[in-house]
Amino acid sequence: MLDISFSELLLCFLVALVVLGPEKLPRVARGIGRWTGQAKAYMRNLSAELDRESHASDLKQQMMDARRIFDEESSAMKREFHGAAEQGRAAISDAPTPAEAAAPVSVEVPLAAPPVATPPAAPLFSEPKIPDKHV
Repeated sequence: MLDISFSELLLCFLVALVVLGPEKLPRVARGIGRWTGQAKAYMRNLSAELDRESHASDLKQQMMDARRIFDEESSAMKREFHGAAEQGRAAISDAPTPAEAAAPVSVEVPLAAPPVATPPAAPLFSEPKIPDKHV
């Protein structure tokens, strides 16, 4: 920013001492110090505000991108649903009507086979045999 060397700063201090005198110089130096402190605080606040604004604009851009993606996906899903609905309507229109479905159909009924005697089923689990222990 400002390229002031130490020798230039010392020269400014000596000129201020001669012009203002030793009584007013401390008071003026304090005033200049306060003024520079306020200027630094103002610059810090301005920088923080700009950072917040840029962050807000980034969030706004992200929201717009998310909304665009949402709109694209919802329109794609609507197209799929409309396509499925059209397929369903076509399938329903191709299905036979109840009058066509009630037409007589000849069906051969097989004769029942005679019952076959089956042997009794063995138990799945049997109790274990405990050997007799004689002492």
